[in-house]
Amino acid sequence: MTSVSNRPQTPHAGSRVQRDLAPAARHEPTPGPSVTTTMTMAADWRGRDADRAPGNADVCKPIRLWGCYDPAPEWGAALQRDAQAWADVYDVNTSRLIRMGNECTRYGLIELGGHPFVVGPTAIPAEAHVLTRILKAHPQIGAIFCVEPGTMQMSAESDDPSAAPRTPGYSERPISEYIASVARRDGLERDTRAGRATQPPVQLDGSLSRVQFMEFAGMERFDAEISREVLWRAGRGVAEFMRKNPGKIALVCSERGIARPCAVIASAALQLKHGDIGLRNALIATVVAQRSEASDHHINAASRSFDLIAEFARLLDMLRSPGRGEPRWERKVHLLRQRLPEFADARGSAAADWQTDAGRRRAADILEANFEAVAPLLASGGLPAGMALLWLRDELNVLSGVRFLSPSYMDGHIDRISQEDIDPDSAEAVRLVSFDDYGLMCDNKYYHAESVAGWYRACLQNNEFLSNPVSRAPVVALLIQEAEKARLESLFLHRPE
Repeated sequence: MTSVSNRPQTPHAGSRVQRDLAPAARHEPTPGPSVTTTMTMAADWRGRDADRAPGNADVCKPIRLWGCYDPAPEWGAALQRDAQAWADVYDVNTSRLIRMGNECTRYGLIELGGHPFVVGPTAIPAEAHVLTRILKAHPQIGAIFCVEPGTMQMSAESDDPSAAPRTPGYSERPISEYIASVARRDGLERDTRAGRATQPPVQLDGSLSRVQFMEFAGMERFDAEISREVLWRAGRGVAEFMRKNPGKIALVCSERGIARPCAVIASAALQLKHGDIGLRNALIATVVAQRSEASDHHINAASRSFDLIAEFARLLDMLRSPGRGEPRWERKVHLLRQRLPEFADARGSAAADWQTDAGRRRAADILEANFEAVAPLLASGGLPAGMALLWLRDELNVLSGVRFLSPSYMDGHIDRISQEDIDPDSAEAVRLVSFDDYGLMCDNKYYHAESVAGWYRACLQNNEFLSNPVSRAPVVALLIQEAEKARLESLFLHRPE
């Protein structure tokens, strides 16, 4: 693998803002294909007689790469301008791009956690022929995953009932519809406005009809951070395909930029590797070294989401493995187990016997099917229902859980700062969360919010950190009622002038 520090560098072709504004690199309009071009593409997809001959099916050749960092590789004649502009804008590591004959393509091979993926932009008309050649030459590429429905945008705006809005997730579309939309993208809108009939979809048969095309709904906003639920769902579809088809490779593409396919395969790799810590820690460096310096954008923006995805994948793997896991993991399972009936379906599937391996596997299936509901509980570190953390310092990773000291008072609680009685159920009652050698720990004593706020302001004025008045451990957060968070934030987070 070529590292970032060792491969030759070329000057950046502008800032990230300029990358977002660069029009030609991604899908600059080109003249619509002629009938001859479309017929040639159809022939590529149907395959020649030799490709259909017995004994030649699914012969997997190694995927050849360009092999060296080349600031100006040999692109195909029809793609020269678009591809070179794209490589310049994103500073692409061309050594990882797939070679077809003597030409370089825009599709790159990335390996994460021992799993190979192909990533690239959605094909423009000028490179549709290249895409068919790649798929024909490499039967191990078994599916194309487009991370947004842009490739079918025109058909989605038609009167086709199948183009109705869909729920978030992947939907399988005919591969012939995809390749036809690529071939006719520029001419389709003009033909529709002019009232001319469009050509029918390419009818596929032979070896390439085996390729699945999956289109994702839910990631249309290319300029926004990808939510953890969307990242999980997009990666899960790719991971499930690869689990069900050992030895097959997924091609993940996007109409916008270069970073979203890398975020999706990162999510898929974490799920395939059961949240491997080494893979999670090396994700950004590995992706950047193999693809582009701009390819880590969404992985960086959603760093905490990837931490959560890795944590959730490890938890599911533990539940599906025989026996019991480490105590800290079992504590998380215990917390989630209490909420499991909320996620179960109407058939009462939550009634799993947690003492058996089969019951734990069933519980894992229920939790996995309800990631959207489970993730906030896991991210909260097992906080009691209706409670939240108000961070006084930089927010820490609470995925390892918050340890709670059990209440040990027989009578009422006394604020150790003001020495006044306090009702634990009061909206003013807060608890101190400190950080020690074992992680986050919540004290079992209650304090008035006003007395803690006054003490906190005094510490800030003296350039000191707030510490627990009993243990002297540094206090990093307060455990408060979730409904009071907005009010208490204004009390604590507005620093004195």
